[in-house]
Formats: sequence, structure tokens, C-alpha cells
Amino acid sequence: MSTGRSHAKLWAAGAAVVSAIAGVASAIAAFSNGSPPPAPSAVPPASSVTVASQPPAGGTASSGAGSSAAGSSAAGSTAGSVRWTGKVVLGLEGIDLNTIPPQSAKSGFGIRPAAGRSGESSMEVKGTVALWTNAEAPTAQGCRDLLATQSRSNVTVAEGDVVCLVNEKSPIGVLKVTGTRYNEGSYGLVEGELTTWNLRPSS
Repeated sequence: MSTGRSHAKLWAAGAAVVSAIAGVASAIAAFSNGSPPPAPSAVPPASSVTVASQPPAGGTASSGAGSSAAGSSAAGSTAGSVRWTGKVVLGLEGIDLNTIPPQSAKSGFGIRPAAGRSGESSMEVKGTVALWTNAEAPTAQGCRDLLATQSRSNVTVAEGDVVCLVNEKSPIGVLKVTGTRYNEGSYGLVEGELTTWNLRPSS
């Protein structure tokens, strides 16, 4: 009887070994066939939250561009700011510095500043004028001071000259001469770039 039991135990142990070997063989076969390992479970992505900025209580945020535009508009009317700038041609009839843009006189002569011949080949600017000789660019206040102390009734000009000018209580201006035409017009012409400022002579 003991011999039979020993044989039964040996058969059971052998069956267990064979079963284990079969399991290992199946795993090796599956790996050899290229079967992918089981995929890990997906992890849900973290959610993102956007926080909208809120305007201050009682109103909305102001626009910086709008503030700048308002500042530029206000600066345009301050004393000494540019009133008008452009090209002009001065003749004997003169131009009116009070208008925007300055207009040629339509009622005949007498409006200043004006232009006329001087000598045999030169041209002059007539009116209340002063030649700007400073190396720096002319300014409204600079021309105002120059006209108050060194104004003349006429000044001979050539291309490149700069002349401060005014007509009684008109806005102060400056003329940068770009050319002279002695033989044209009634008494010659002076071309230039004129700038007028929001500044008038002192009382």
C-alpha cells in the first residue's frame, strides 16, 4: 500500500511541473509572436481654468490710445504750437497770415508779408520781418523775441535764408526761402516753406 501512495505522489508532482513548464512556454510563445503587453490604463488630463480679468467696480477700463489722442488734440491749441505749415509763393500782393491756410491778398497791395525786387538781381521780403541767423531751428518764442527787438520793414533774401515775420497782431510765422524768381510776376517772386504758430506779438 505504501508503494502505491508513493507512486501517486510522484505522479501528482510530475503533473504540477509539467503544468508550470507549459505555462512558461505559452508566455514565451506569446512574446515571440509580437503580441504587445497590455496597455496601462489611461490617466485623465488635468483640467485647465482661464480666469477672465474683471473691470474695476463701477466702470470699465479706459483706453490708453484714446487718452493719447485727446492729449495730442489739446496740445494742438497751446501757445507756440504749429498753426499751419506749407509751401507758399510771395509776390507784391502779399499773403494774409491770419487765415488758414494763409491766402494771397485779393484786394490789391498793402498786405504783408510780400515780396519785391531789390537792386538788379536780388529779391526781398517786405513787412515786419527779421532775418533768423541762429544756428538752431527757429521757434515761435525765438521769432517773437527777434521781431520785438530787430524787426525791419524789408530784408534781402536768397535761397536758404530763414525769415521771421508778422503783420501787426497776426500769428507769428517763419519763412524758409527755397527759391527766388527775379524775372517773374509783377516784381519778382519768392518761394518758400511757411510755418505759422499759435503765438502773436506781445501787447
